[in-house]
Amino acid sequence: MKRRILLAAAAVFAALPARAQTPQRPTIGVLMVRDEHYSAALMRAALQERGWTDGSYTLLTRSAGGSVDRLPALAAELVAANVDAIVALQTPAAAAAKRATQTIPIVSSSGDPVGAGLVDSLVRPGGNLTGVDGAAATLGAKRVELLREILPSMQRLAVLLNPTDPFNKPFLSQIQMSAATLALEVDPIAAKAGDLDPAFSRLQADRADAVIVQPSLPLAAIAARLRGMRLPSISQGRFYVESGGLMAIGANTAEIYRLLVFGLTQILKGTPPRDIPIMQPTQFDFFLNLTTAKALGLAPPPALVQRADEVLE
Repeated sequence: MKRRILLAAAAVFAALPARAQTPQRPTIGVLMVRDEHYSAALMRAALQERGWTDGSYTLLTRSAGGSVDRLPALAAELVAANVDAIVALQTPAAAAAKRATQTIPIVSSSGDPVGAGLVDSLVRPGGNLTGVDGAAATLGAKRVELLREILPSMQRLAVLLNPTDPFNKPFLSQIQMSAATLALEVDPIAAKAGDLDPAFSRLQADRADAVIVQPSLPLAAIAARLRGMRLPSISQGRFYVESGGLMAIGANTAEIYRLLVFGLTQILKGTPPRDIPIMQPTQFDFFLNLTTAKALGLAPPPALVQRADEVLE
C-alpha cells in the first residue's frame, strides 16, 4: 500500500546560482505552531542530502505549543539570536516570522502564501520570504470527494476552522466550491485551539454527517473526540489517523522537508529569497484508518482502500 499519489504539480527545482560564500556553521531557526508539525529526523535527513553533515550547522527550534499568541515572542527570540535563516512551519508561524524581521531570510511551508499575503507571487516572492506551497487549499476538494466516497449518504459537512490562521479563508473556499458541485451543505465552525468545547457543542447541535479539520488545529485531540462522537473526519498527516481520525491526505512530509532545505541551502549560499520561486510538492499521501471505519459502522469501498498509501488496522 506504499504507493504515492502523484498529482500534476511541477516542483520548481531549478538550480539557482550561489551569490556568496556559505556561512561556516550557520544557525537555522525553526518556528512552529505545535510540536507535531515538526520532524527533526526528516529535517536532518534533508539537510544531509544537501551536504549538511551533523556538526556543520546548528538548529534552534521554537514551538508555540499550540498557542498562536506566543509566536510573535518566539519569532523575536530567533531574531535576537541572530540566526542565519528561519524555517517557518505552517501559515501562522510564517506570518509571525515575516512580521518579526524584514532582513533575515525565511523559508516557509504554508498554504496559499499569495492569498495569505506572505509573498507577492509564486514566481517572484519579493521580500525576505520564500518556501513551499503545501497545496493545502486545493486539497480541500479532494477531502470532500473522499468523504463522499466513503459516506455516499453525506448531505451536511462541517468544517472546523482555526480562527487565528489566515489560511482559513482559502481553505474553506475550496471546500465550499467542491461541496456545491455535490449539493452538500457546508457548516463552518471556528475552533479555538485552547478551548475546543464550544466548537464541539455546536458540532453536536448541527448534526453534521462528516467533518473536515483544518491542519493547523490540534489534530490529535480533535481526532479522538470526533471518533468518540462517531463522526467520520478527514484532515492531514499520519498522526491524525493514528489518533483516531478516519482519513488524512496531504503533501508528502519528506518531500516538503527536501523542498524547504533546497530553498534554505540556496539562501545560505547567498541567493536572496525574493529570487527563489515558491515550490510545490508533487507527492501526496493518503492514509486510512480501518479500525476507525469499523467503529463508525463504515465499510470503505475496496477501490478506496487500494488507493491508500497506508492503511491502519
